[in-house]
This record gives sequence, C-alpha cells and structure tokens, in this order.
Amino acid sequence: MTAPSQWTSNPAVRRAVHARDYATILRFSRLAAGLTLEQLGAAGGYSASTLSRLESGRRGIRDVTELRTLADLYDVPLEMFGLANTSGPASGSTLAATVDGGGDTVHRRNFLAAAAAAAALPASSAAAAPTGHTIEDVLFGRITAEPLPGQQLAAQIAAARADYRATRYTRLARRLPKLLAQATASRSAADISEQATAAQRLAEAYAVATQLLIKLYDNGLACVTADRAVQAAAAGNDPLIMAESQRLAATILRRVDHPGSAQKLVLDAARNLHDTADTAAASHAMYGQLLAVAAYTAAIRDDRDTARTLLAEAEQPAHAAATSTRFNTTELAVYRIGVARKLGDYGAAVDYAARVDPRTIPDGERRARYWEDTALALQGRGRAAAAFDTLLAAERDVPEEVRYRPWSQQLTRDLLSAPASHSLSGVRAFATRIGVA
Repeated sequence: MTAPSQWTSNPAVRRAVHARDYATILRFSRLAAGLTLEQLGAAGGYSASTLSRLESGRRGIRDVTELRTLADLYDVPLEMFGLANTSGPASGSTLAATVDGGGDTVHRRNFLAAAAAAAALPASSAAAAPTGHTIEDVLFGRITAEPLPGQQLAAQIAAARADYRATRYTRLARRLPKLLAQATASRSAADISEQATAAQRLAEAYAVATQLLIKLYDNGLACVTADRAVQAAAAGNDPLIMAESQRLAATILRRVDHPGSAQKLVLDAARNLHDTADTAAASHAMYGQLLAVAAYTAAIRDDRDTARTLLAEAEQPAHAAATSTRFNTTELAVYRIGVARKLGDYGAAVDYAARVDPRTIPDGERRARYWEDTALALQGRGRAAAAFDTLLAAERDVPEEVRYRPWSQQLTRDLLSAPASHSLSGVRAFATRIGVA
C-alpha cells in the first residue's frame, strides 16, 4: 500500500489525474488519510452514501464550486483537479508537495522546515491555516468560528488525531486553527446538558494542538495549550481525557527543565486513573502509558531504580490493554529503548530495539520514536554506519519526523564529523535533504 505521504505518486493516481478521473483521486486521498466515509462525511456535511457514490463515479461532481469543496474536504491539491490555486504557494496542500517526488523545493515549502530550522520562524507563525491564521490567533481571540454539531466536531477531532498519528503535520497545522475556534465556539454555545461533553471535545482539540506544538519545539505556546486542555478536561467528566491532558502537560514541564514537577504530575494522573477502577482496555492502556512516561521522566533525572521499577509496573497494564493502539506490549518495548538510551545504556537500548519489528507499530508518530531512539543508541555504541542506515529508514517511513528535526540534524552533524564519515555513502546528500548545511 502506498504510504500516506506519497499517495499522489501512485501510478494509478497519476493516470487518474491525466484522465480527470476525480472519483479515483478522491478514493485514494481518503484511504491514504486513514479515514472512513462516515468520518469524512461528518467533517464535511456529506452523508457517507453520497461520498461512496462520488468515489465510485456513480454520482458526478456538479460544478467547479463543488469540486473545490471536495478538494478542500479531501485535502486534494487543486492542480490535480485542474484548478488554479488562488491562495499562493504558501497555502498549498501537503499532498501537492509530494507530486514531484519530494525534492528539496518541496521540503522548503514544508512548514516544519520554516519552523524548526530553515527559516527560523516561530512555530506559531509557520503552523498557519490557508487564511494565515495560527494557533496563537485562537489563543488570543483574534479569530472566531461558528459552533459545529457534536458529531461533526467529533469527526473533525478524530481526523486531526489521525493526521498526528500518521505524521501529517503540515496537513494538521492547516486544520488546527479553525478546529480550535470551532471547538471553543461549540463549548460556549452548549446548553447545560451538553456542557460537559463540549468541554471534553475542547480538551481533545487542545491536546492535539499541544502535540503538534511539541513537535515544533514551541514550548511556550505548548504550555498554554496544555493548560487549556487540562482546564477544559476538568469541566468534563471523562477520566481518560483528563489523564491525556495531564500527560501532555507533564511532557511540557519536562521540556522546560522541570522534570520533578513533571514526574509528580504524571504519577498523580496515573494514581487518579487507577482509583477509577475501570477495567476497560482503554483505561489499562492509558494507565500503562502514564507509567511508561513516568519511567522515561525518571530516566531523564538519572533515577535508574525508579525508571526500571515503573517499567516493570507497566507490564501488567500493557498486557491487559491487549491490542490497544495507545499502549500495549510493543509500545512498552519501544519505551524500554528510550529509557535505556536516556540512562546511557546504549548496548541495552540496541538490544531492546532488535526485539521490536517497527512494522508492528501502527502509528507513524510512534514508529518515529523507535527510529530516533534506535539511531541515537547505535551512534552511542559507536556504530555510525548502522545509525545512518536507521536514519535513512526513518526518512523513508516518516519523512516529516526526520527532515529539519533537531535530533536528526545533530546526529547527522556527528556522523559528518566522525573519522569514518568518508565511508558513509550518501551521508552528505542526506545532510542536504534534511537541512544541514
């Protein structure tokens, strides 16, 4: 199956573009995004049956206005529909950027390049919607939106989470400002019976925004969005949403050199969740993830005993979570790699990595953690060639997690300066691709 970030390069899609077979283009786009007809329909005000007919060609597209509407809903580059992009290059789709094979020009258009390295822009400026609005505009009330029906808002949030898990960060940045404004308006417009649910949805939207800002290393704005997620979750009544909000807040505290406070917050969240006595797999998954995050935080503090104890405690909920995509035994194994690396036990980290098949990790964002920790552990062991091979594998799998990211740039600089760099075929070309001068 074609990777989500490369679906426009699929030969069948190219033939469809040439033949103006819009139905095939729509179908490939949705499948690449990992969305169901129901999710996409709820997000755009279409019924699933209507979208099914559009994707099968049994219902034609009525006019240019509808064609543009569908291009926006499906996130299809306008040029693939033979339409001009009136917004200019900066507002182009992530997917449009992959049509020409993902060269350097493409990645200079990528907002991660601008935010993280190439143009040195603030993340909030780079993570802008096509209208130019940013997450910061939402936080300071500079943009507003109309409330959405509950089901439609939930579908929009689910689509945003899917973008994050699949590392479609450019696409996510385009949708987030409007989504946050809609979730805020929906919470304000909710009647008494709906306020808790509306608050929970707002917390979920702010949680996704926090995750994106963490990727952009915008710790200042992430502190604000994490706090708003916690405050909104407190007005709801879902312990899992509260736990997730607290987990993200702890991540930010750790980022800004408050590992002690982060450790306390995440352990308090785990304790509170455990006290709910919910035996559902989702609760086990969240509880296990909180313990694993606490273990990683302990490793950052060089508290070896606590890190290892918490990892051991996470084993039972990992098994109880079964096949949960949030946390399971494979996820725990990936955390073991990171904890060992942070403790400086590079040999152990490499051994843990050898036991994990990254193809069994469904989410691109979590595979990226595997690649990062494995590459850095290999470099720590003095295995430069293997570290570089891992970097290349990561670039093929999750390019937006590698190109223009601080960890990969620093590792590449280390590889370039190593005595054996001359034997690493392609390392200088790789350095150029990811923005290392």
